[in-house]
Amino acid sequence: MRLLIFMLHFIFILLVVLACGQNEPEAQNGKEVEENVLLPTEGYVRSNGQGIAGVVVTDGKDLVQTDETGKFSLPYNSSATHVYISSPAGYSVPVEKSVPMFWINLKKVKDRKNIEFTLSKMNVPDNRHFFVAVGDPQVRNRKELDLLKPILSEMTANITGGGIDPVHLMVAGDIVFDTPEMHDASKEYFSAVKQPAYYAIGNHDHLKAASATVLNDKTSDSTYIRHYGPTYYSFNRGKVHYIVLDNILFEGGPDTKYSTYFTQEQLDWVKKDLSYVPKEKALVVMFHAPSMSRYQATYGNSADLHKLLDGYADVHLISGHTHYNSVMDNGNGIIEHNVGAVCGGFWEGPVCLDGTRLGYKVFEVNGTDIQWEYRDYMDPETPFSIFKPGEARAVLAPPSDELLVNVWDWDTEWKVTYSEDDGNTFKAMLRYDERNRVYDPVALEYFGIKGDNTVPGRTWITANKTDHIFTVVPSKGVQKIHIQVESRFKTYIREIDLQL
Repeated sequence: MRLLIFMLHFIFILLVVLACGQNEPEAQNGKEVEENVLLPTEGYVRSNGQGIAGVVVTDGKDLVQTDETGKFSLPYNSSATHVYISSPAGYSVPVEKSVPMFWINLKKVKDRKNIEFTLSKMNVPDNRHFFVAVGDPQVRNRKELDLLKPILSEMTANITGGGIDPVHLMVAGDIVFDTPEMHDASKEYFSAVKQPAYYAIGNHDHLKAASATVLNDKTSDSTYIRHYGPTYYSFNRGKVHYIVLDNILFEGGPDTKYSTYFTQEQLDWVKKDLSYVPKEKALVVMFHAPSMSRYQATYGNSADLHKLLDGYADVHLISGHTHYNSVMDNGNGIIEHNVGAVCGGFWEGPVCLDGTRLGYKVFEVNGTDIQWEYRDYMDPETPFSIFKPGEARAVLAPPSDELLVNVWDWDTEWKVTYSEDDGNTFKAMLRYDERNRVYDPVALEYFGIKGDNTVPGRTWITANKTDHIFTVVPSKGVQKIHIQVESRFKTYIREIDLQL
């Protein structure tokens, strides 16, 4: 009996010793891990071996500036996936397959205390520069990429031959159409333009999810992030501060549910980001879905973003999503450019849903002064389409006795007039305004309206009514009319022979 008690006592002591021996290294390792994880994220921003002071560095939550040696130190953030910079004016970042590498994936960093960003000093001043806004490439396959190719080729030739330098591209989301496998090929095509392309995420760039939940918004952007980096970021050129945001709150499910919404996390980040930007600078902010228009009053919580942009020298918003072209000046210092889709009606016709022809928008920046022009890649000199009276039109188009001018990039500062006396006198044309919108004849021909099922296999594609079509019924006997379109920056005059 005593022997049995002794043996049990011995076994108990042995088990305790073994348990302590196993737990001690685990506790030590845990302590080491905790000490390493809680360390700040640190590194340098340099150019040609020299530190650059005053560069804003962020992990998506906190923001800091580099010191006089180019060093930065961000506090520990357990949720941070990237560290990235707001690249300063006068410098460029490395570019890989069209994507500016202003970001570093923290999962691929071995030493968080020695992160390095290397910038290049630009060869030319960037106080005067350009950017090209591209709406919704939305490619599904190689066939659609090949339809995109001539537009990008014309863009490249325009940049090279037009003295458009320095320049960068801004792609306003829906880079692909629910086809994540197309991102690599898309980047290859855009890289042929040989300019950095800054991308926003669109609803079709989110990964599909079987059931709808707001939790999908945090996970369905993973493929976009792998290819293009953070979904919100900023950079600088000359006297302009650029911000790119994600305003698609994606829930997914069978109907791919989403809404227009800026998360509070982003708005808090924008507020911090702008704290480093003096009011005398201009702002250009890009996101996918429009934040305002002449057609409706509310766009989610977009007004919360607008408040943060108040008081800057010039504020321009770039959006896509709608597949039509529209410019909205809110009269309070903000102009939104809802840029026509480069794919038009989802690559199913030669125009967007409002009749805007396939193309892109070129912005010229001088200091804080910004000018712009929409460019039809097939006819770059004419940013509007004309429909002569007497031509056959669909029933729902404006009557065939009217001469129509669809001024794609029209806003309230433009003037559209006509002359029936060889240009000696001009009279205002009537606009089909936002209360009396109409269909563009070509858009109606290619896309029809709901129920027409004009596009086989994609019957949800339909023409959209627009408020930038102007009309006049020519006087009897008049054989020639001059159309004069005056934008904010340029005057176009076209002579129209009314004889069919």
